[in-house]
Amino acid sequence: MNESMSSKVNDKYHELNEELKEFFEKVKQERDELKVKLKLTKYEAQDKWDIVEGKWQTFKDKNAVIAKSVGKAGDDLATGFKALGKEIKHAYKDIRAGIDSSKLTK
Repeated sequence: MNESMSSKVNDKYHELNEELKEFFEKVKQERDELKVKLKLTKYEAQDKWDIVEGKWQTFKDKNAVIAKSVGKAGDDLATGFKALGKEIKHAYKDIRAGIDSSKLTK
């Protein structure tokens, strides 16, 4: 192989090597960004879950009280109970939507 061909081969090798390095860095950057986003999504979902769990405990406690209540007081409790239940169901739906929207399988 003459010097000119050797130089061209080395230049091509160097060019390909640089392209691969750049490609690797782009993929690495994308990975790192996704990793951060996934952690944030997880923390956001966990925060929402923790809030809803407090409401769930109240809901559970009210359920026990309503089961023992009768008359007008029981009706008032039932109305509040249903409203809290709807709020919890909506919060669960939001949490699920947040988790589902972050899945990589979409």
